[in-house]
Amino acid sequence: MNVYDSFFSILIYIIRQKKLPRIFFPKTLTEKIFYLKLRPNLELSKLRTRVSDRIRVRDYVSQKKQHDILIPLLWTGLNLSKQEWDLLPNKFVVKANHGSKMVSIVDKKNTTYESICDEIKKWQKIDYYKKGREWVYKNLPRTIIIEELLNFENGIPPDYKFFCINGRVEFVQVDLDRFSKHKRNIYTRDFSLTNVKYQFEIGDDIKKPALYEDAVKIAEQLSTEFDFIRVDLYILEDKIYFGELTNFPGNCLEKFDPSSFDEKMGLKLRLLKK
Repeated sequence: MNVYDSFFSILIYIIRQKKLPRIFFPKTLTEKIFYLKLRPNLELSKLRTRVSDRIRVRDYVSQKKQHDILIPLLWTGLNLSKQEWDLLPNKFVVKANHGSKMVSIVDKKNTTYESICDEIKKWQKIDYYKKGREWVYKNLPRTIIIEELLNFENGIPPDYKFFCINGRVEFVQVDLDRFSKHKRNIYTRDFSLTNVKYQFEIGDDIKKPALYEDAVKIAEQLSTEFDFIRVDLYILEDKIYFGELTNFPGNCLEKFDPSSFDEKMGLKLRLLKK
């Protein structure tokens, strides 16, 4: 990361976190992840970039002998033709490869081919690296990915975000009602709801998924090569699916309340040497 991008990142951190980051001697989990962003480990930097690529990460997951958790891929490319559109099922998910929050759930009953193409073109014009200076997204190909839509009784399945510190799940983030009244719960490793607020208000407690322990094992298997990584999984009634690997959750701009939780988790993280 060059000096200008570092300055930009520090400035945004100060504005959002309302404090100076301890850049050289980080203590909290947020500060240590921010340190990873500003001063990347040279050995890990290529792997972090690789797993940020939605297509290349599939190979990484397969190499970890977890290929059965990958959501079936229906199509990938730069330009979706009308012929290819016609061959797709009535419902599916479209994602951009080169960044976050560029996702669309498609139902052909109320979505046209032209509207999806327009949305894809808008995504491909975005330089996601410049938005937040997350170097893992720099120069990623602006490919489009189409996956099967997972069937879930209440519509969109919740994704469980496993914060893995030195290869161990320490806590789990679950976002609820993301498209209406967004709530966010933080659970302990054994899935007990905490009173920790993380950027959004705490929601109602939810039932521990039947396959939760299996998901913890998968998350830890995928995190073994990292000092820190967040592993996102979908846990359905009888199946676990891979979501993504996230290097810098919330671009290090989201706050834990109370801050003592951030400090406690920071003590657990041992950063790998350069």
